[in-house]
Amino acid sequence: MGKNNAFPKSQRLCNKYLIDRLFVPGNSKSFSAYPLRLVVCAADIADNQLMVSVPKRCFKHAVDRNRVKRQLREAYRTNRHLLVLPENIRISMAFIWLDHCHYPSSKVTAKVCNLLRRASESLCAN
Repeated sequence: MGKNNAFPKSQRLCNKYLIDRLFVPGNSKSFSAYPLRLVVCAADIADNQLMVSVPKRCFKHAVDRNRVKRQLREAYRTNRHLLVLPENIRISMAFIWLDHCHYPSSKVTAKVCNLLRRASESLCAN
């Protein structure tokens, strides 16, 4: 019928080893489009996996952090088709929020699309 826009558990990055490996210098690539940073690392996993991080120093209240995380997950979920990779490459990635204020969902979606395209171009070039 239409595209499958689900975001199942298998696509969520929650393995501590993979998260640690994602943030080791020299092991991953980082892309920024303010107010977001995308960190990407090749991984031995069955499906591309995503982690969303909104630091407490950016938003003191959990409601605000949760709102931004919802915006980021929704933007990724609806635009992950922009991340075009060779068939044998699987990645783990993290979206990290950098700013202290909220943005409209349309702007967040535009930034996520930009980062996914740049990551795709960079990973396909290697």
